[in-house]
Amino acid sequence: MARSSLLARLVVMAAGMPVLGETVMRLRNFFIMKNILEGGVSDPHSIPPQLLKEMYLTGNRKNHYRAFISLLRNAGSWQTAANDYARIRVPALFLWGSQDWTRPDEREQDRRLVPGAEMATVERGGHFLPLDRPDEVVRYLREFYRRHSPRLAR
Repeated sequence: MARSSLLARLVVMAAGMPVLGETVMRLRNFFIMKNILEGGVSDPHSIPPQLLKEMYLTGNRKNHYRAFISLLRNAGSWQTAANDYARIRVPALFLWGSQDWTRPDEREQDRRLVPGAEMATVERGGHFLPLDRPDEVVRYLREFYRRHSPRLAR
């Protein structure tokens, strides 16, 4: 998330600091949240205004900030969890947007961890690919399912 924008980097950095992180998260600001989310799409118009509003309201729920701080502070453990990808024994597709904030080397590393995994990149798509390019996501998923449906049915 820190790769989304300068504001995102500042929020993630603040979240890592005791007291400051809790204070920053409790003082949620719609503009900052919108800026961070827009950094996850290739076209800011891909995020419907009603979705932005709903995400803002959800983030303002009691104690949500604590859960979000925990998520950010434990981001390092995500890589440890990714090591479990090697146990996946069903067909898998990693679908990325060309403008995803995940770096290409990180994408390739995840693909290598899953035996036989496929990977595809959707042009003009960001981290929130279903918002940017929903039709392309559906197309890739349908094609993947058609190729693998006998194995997926087991």
